[in-house]
Amino acid sequence: MDGSLDPISPPTQSPQISGEQSIAGYYNAVPAGVAKLKGTLKGPTHNDVTGQPDCAAAQTPCLIGVFGYLGYPTAWMMYQLQGDAVAHGAFVSGTGEMFSQTLNWEHVGSNIP
Repeated sequence: MDGSLDPISPPTQSPQISGEQSIAGYYNAVPAGVAKLKGTLKGPTHNDVTGQPDCAAAQTPCLIGVFGYLGYPTAWMMYQLQGDAVAHGAFVSGTGEMFSQTLNWEHVGSNIP
């Protein structure tokens, strides 16, 4: 997961750039047999994840803070570590809740059946 305004870990990369230089690059490098998920939160920069929870104490640039990153990463951990069926449903490839959250998320991908 990244923010759409993140210059350090952007959502996508040009095909001419070699290696894993983006969220898409890392996602594609993970073998198909490994559970994987990617998504870009619209708006944040690289430092928003350091918000506590807003940007008051975060390094610049920080636009909205950590708020947007809290829900789906928590659900992912519940699915992976506790086998939570409801959390699993959020990530099902093409039909999970995260795929329909187009107001806040883009470049969503998953291989979760």
